[in-house]
Amino acid sequence: MPKIAIIPGSSRAQSFNTRVATAIGHKLGQMGAEIQLISLADYPMPIYDGDMEAEQGCASQAIALAAVLAQCQGVVLVHPEYNSSITPLMKNMLDWMSRDVGVEVYQNRTFALAAGSPGALGGIRVLSHARDVLVSVGADTITPQLCVGGGDSAFAPDGTLANERHQKLLHTMCETLIRRAKTH
Repeated sequence: MPKIAIIPGSSRAQSFNTRVATAIGHKLGQMGAEIQLISLADYPMPIYDGDMEAEQGCASQAIALAAVLAQCQGVVLVHPEYNSSITPLMKNMLDWMSRDVGVEVYQNRTFALAAGSPGALGGIRVLSHARDVLVSVGADTITPQLCVGGGDSAFAPDGTLANERHQKLLHTMCETLIRRAKTH
């Protein structure tokens, strides 16, 4: 079974998207995948700056994260929605991963997209922006995606998704991700 990294785009304490990421990890684990939940707080990267990169090379934390991702056949990016788009934390990581970090992060692995929001739309607006970024770097990105809205009522007491519709979307996304990640 493939190894899959799950990266929430928020490092905020009590992040809704970290809860979504945990629910995704639970489901992927049930389906047999090896899971690695990654906090971007563990990989603090400076804001991408081409002049800095030219003078100093790639940020050491970007290289460290790329080495972790190199061991994975799949990656789930879990996006909070900031002003209908990608969080600065996630965008900065995506930009650094497109640089010379020692491995082609966007090649030879499959990406899935998820979002969470306390609002009714569940972060769906951010996913089109995220998909555009991944397409631009040539990432193999699956079509099924997960949007979880509804705040705390979206989760069962055990941390899994409470809503049957969300459960079905999660299952389809995870099933597709595992199948495609096995090809890498």
